Amino acid sequence: MKLIRNLFTCGVLLLLCSAASMAQSVQTDYDRNFNLANLKTFSFYQQERGPRDPLAASPINNRRIHDALNAQLRASGFTESANPDFQIGYFVSTKTGLDIQDNRYGWFQRRGSLNVEQVTEGTLVVVFVDSATKQEVWRGHATGTINPKNLNEDVNKAVTKLVQKFKKNQLGKH
Repeated sequence: MKLIRNLFTCGVLLLLCSAASMAQSVQTDYDRNFNLANLKTFSFYQQERGPRDPLAASPINNRRIHDALNAQLRASGFTESANPDFQIGYFVSTKTGLDIQDNRYGWFQRRGSLNVEQVTEGTLVVVFVDSATKQEVWRGHATGTINPKNLNEDVNKAVTKLVQKFKKNQLGKH
């Protein structure tokens, strides 16, 4: 009985840890024929934001993302320049969904609770464009649930993960 209880406890802890690590999903793609290692200096290109773009409606979030990218790239050894190796663009998308937690138990007579909560999932897409050719050479996106209370922390965490992935891609690691 003690063995079953220990196995159950380990399983629950593993499930909680995996749920926490899945809080943000980060994926990247890049031009494998382009030498990303040559990219040392950057700038942000001016983006025209349409009225349906969430960042057009929220200049604060636009600035939050810009500042996070700027800080993280500088901390990773890149330099902002008027004559950059690459230019950065970014955009976001959001969608509403449901988070359903079934806390019921029992075979015949269900006891417990069923919790349904409306959540907003956001995706931040970051694009690096080679300044010489104007071709996209790297793209990364981070997707996760948006919590307005933790927006600064969530944006910084997503940007940190994206820049780390870019650094790995520069070294040829996937």
